Amino acid sequence: MTEDTARPDRTAADGSGGVPGTAGGTPHADGGPPAASGTGGGASGTADGASGASGAPGADAGKLRHHPRFLRLWASQATGAVGDQVLPVALSLYVLERGGGASGVGLVLGGRAVALVLCLLIGGVIADRLRRTRILIGADCFRAVLLLAAGLLLTRLPLGALPVITALVGAGEALSRPASRSLVPNLLPAALLERGNALVSAVQRGSAVLGAMLGVTAVALIGTRTALLVVSGVFALGALVVARIPDERRDAKGRASVLAEAAEGLRAIRRRPWVMAMMGTVCLHLFAGSATALTLLPIVAREELGGDFAYGVVLSAMGIGALPAIVLAGRWRPASRGTVSVVALTGYALVPLSLAAPFPLPAVVVCFALGGFVVELYFVYWVSALQRAFPDAVLGKVFALDQLGAYALLPVGYALVGPLVALLGTTVTLVAGGVVVALSSLLCLLVPGVKRFEDPVPPPAPAARAA
Repeated sequence: MTEDTARPDRTAADGSGGVPGTAGGTPHADGGPPAASGTGGGASGTADGASGASGAPGADAGKLRHHPRFLRLWASQATGAVGDQVLPVALSLYVLERGGGASGVGLVLGGRAVALVLCLLIGGVIADRLRRTRILIGADCFRAVLLLAAGLLLTRLPLGALPVITALVGAGEALSRPASRSLVPNLLPAALLERGNALVSAVQRGSAVLGAMLGVTAVALIGTRTALLVVSGVFALGALVVARIPDERRDAKGRASVLAEAAEGLRAIRRRPWVMAMMGTVCLHLFAGSATALTLLPIVAREELGGDFAYGVVLSAMGIGALPAIVLAGRWRPASRGTVSVVALTGYALVPLSLAAPFPLPAVVVCFALGGFVVELYFVYWVSALQRAFPDAVLGKVFALDQLGAYALLPVGYALVGPLVALLGTTVTLVAGGVVVALSSLLCLLVPGVKRFEDPVPPPAPAARAA
């Protein structure tokens, strides 16, 4: 059976697929996709277009090891995760070694964020137009060639060129992100989405832990130049793994403009206020929490925590902390997944707050580990909710807009850290970031649909209640 025949038919005027739970059946109590009611939904029972995953939630999904195409995608994500983590660590330390400060590190990290903001939308559009495996191969090959050239020419490059390198690598990442996330529901039945997304996150986080330590170790032992050459090879390996995934998805017919297709995805999102609310909340988290903490961490580590090794240990702690959350999210399916996720996200405030005093190194490690835990718990539930809520025709654009919304203010955050530290001091800047993270999380719970990560079911009509 090809994936085109395995997937339910999606039809909706605006591409949003309608509102789950109104035409195709009622939502599961655990927050899953609508079940077939036998009326209005056709054979698939999904006239609302809610679930993008093949197979019904109640079908015998087997185990993840029974889905080899997914396992190949999973393996390719592992290699890319190592490269994604080594690169910013190596270049941040290189900037400091060359005499740059908080502003220099912020520009290097901000280059990636700018590229994500500018290119994610294009990545989402082409993810819904072209075969997604081709996009992943092209993005990995582009980054491999770019980092090969950067490694060979590094000693001749001025510091001002490094943000350009991270921006170009970020552009490749932006092209691959929507494709990889929207490919998962083509490879797994709906009942395995949480476990599949958790496994992808597990290998990414595990590789991120390895990548952070490799970044610090590589710079210390073999230098930044050789580290970039190694990362180039890692991306090339990822392309080879993806090339073995048979992708039977046909290229989409018709070629509307990027803006027209983006508008189609935006209309689908606007029909779900809970999605918009979470996008705004995560945007504030990255702007106020991540930008301040990640920019100031290498500086605080050198001045207060013992040096570059502490920098690598703290970054690795965030990845290690994510691992138990991945296991938990893959097996625990609470009815109010949104409430669990958003309340947990308030704990991310400890990431910038732990650097404000700063706490002793062991306490900072614990706080960053907790930050990794709460983010990953949210992320697995969130990605699975989007894969269920939107049809395949717009799923790539939805993931692109989700990422675009999250990263929209991140470049501004990176750019503001240096001036804010000069004006207010490091402690005030970090405390303010933590407060914004905590308050925005709690306020998000007031939006209908957030508590369950699904569209609120409208109350029955008066006639129905009387009957």
